[in-house]
Amino acid sequence: MSKAKDTKKTVREPVKFNREALLASKEFSGYQPDFAKVLLTKPEYTLEEAKEIVDKFFENKEEK
Repeated sequence: MSKAKDTKKTVREPVKFNREALLASKEFSGYQPDFAKVLLTKPEYTLEEAKEIVDKFFENKEEK
C-alpha cells in the first residue's frame, strides 16, 4: 500500500517580539523610543502589529 502524502500546508503563527526588542530593532530606529513605548502598551507584538499602531498614530497627526 502506498501512503498518501499529507497535502495540508502548515500555517505558521506570526512571531511575536517583546516591546523592548521591537523598540531596539532596526525597523523602529526612526521612531523616538520613549514615544513608541507609550503607544505600544502590550508586552508582545508582531512586527506588523507594532508598525501598524505607530504608523496609524503618525498618519492621524499628519492629517490635522
